[in-house]
Amino acid sequence: MKAKKLLALFLAVMMVAAVAGCTPSSTSTSAPVSGPASTGTDASKAEVPTEGLTFKDPVPKPDVITTKGPDGNTAAWYTDLELTPEELAEVRGMNLTACFELINSSEWDAANLIGFTDACNAMNIKIVGQAVCDLDPIKQKANMEQFQAMNPNIVSCQPQDLDVCAPTFDPLWQAGVKLTFMSNVPTGYTAGKEYVGAITDSLYDMGVDSAEMLADAIGGEGEIVAITVSGVNYVCNTRDQAFLDTIKEKYPNIKVVEVGGFQEASEAGQVTSALLTKYPNVKGIFVSYSTPAIDVLQTVKSLGRKDVKIVTMDLDSTCALDMAENGNIVGIACDMPYAMGFGRALMGAYGVLGKECPGYVTSPSFKVTRDNLVDGYKTSLGIEPPAEVLKALGK
Repeated sequence: MKAKKLLALFLAVMMVAAVAGCTPSSTSTSAPVSGPASTGTDASKAEVPTEGLTFKDPVPKPDVITTKGPDGNTAAWYTDLELTPEELAEVRGMNLTACFELINSSEWDAANLIGFTDACNAMNIKIVGQAVCDLDPIKQKANMEQFQAMNPNIVSCQPQDLDVCAPTFDPLWQAGVKLTFMSNVPTGYTAGKEYVGAITDSLYDMGVDSAEMLADAIGGEGEIVAITVSGVNYVCNTRDQAFLDTIKEKYPNIKVVEVGGFQEASEAGQVTSALLTKYPNVKGIFVSYSTPAIDVLQTVKSLGRKDVKIVTMDLDSTCALDMAENGNIVGIACDMPYAMGFGRALMGAYGVLGKECPGYVTSPSFKVTRDNLVDGYKTSLGIEPPAEVLKALGK
């Protein structure tokens, strides 16, 4: 219930907030941030806008892009996605519809939805269906069946259980639906055929950032545990492995005594309790992403382990508040979920236009600690931190 209330509150805030840093460059015909654009207008009769649609780039393109797609090729940079004024006018005149599936009820995923919604508003695309899969491939299959019944032009989600999920999406693309993915791609799928494209964060860099922040927090030595996703999940598996590789390669005095796996985020606390009982000298914990990190944080506090430092990925208000209060959370490897949601909608437009789209696209990542928490919120989610976080920071 707490997660659902948090999501509802976050959505309400995001709907009225000015999205700083990640706001799209778009035409004056863009709909407001408050909801999906109406499709009742004949946009095809409107004048061609003077500007196209793309992102602003608050984080510079790195000299080397470390993210590779499932095919092993280097990913394109996210600002490569754009529509010309003529393309934007054409899409607006199509009166398209879209469906969006969230991964879970988190602020990070909500920011994806807001980015997707903003781009759809600008392109006169109506969002007709939303669902949540909670990392569950069975739920995802049911969601996709419901989406198909709505006859959308575009569907966007993060595929689960990649080796066996193709039959979940086959009926959609075979019916002409344009699929855009977040990070994960079903095994056997080819960009430009079964799906348009996928956008992700700088996966490997986030794992490296997490390792460096945890190493700094524990003084470069001691025992740690890692709480990671146990199923086949390309984004989490890649980030988790980058963390483990970096610790092994750069920090010989840090020992990962055990890697604990979870499938559902709610399992992470129980896994943590067992590992801290087994290894009482643990100084640090890495958690795959922020939703299970909340469960881990509650467990650590219930055990009275104020000494244990926690690093995770993806910004979340509960984790941020603990960090602001100088609690157990000492670092969050962040990306730009708003931009990733926005990009997925742009990719959908590529698909309906028949425009060649980069098959795999990456977006920036960066470290967030207590010192740059306010800027981290602005860059990642496009908003100021919640009032309670600002208060804890003395701002």
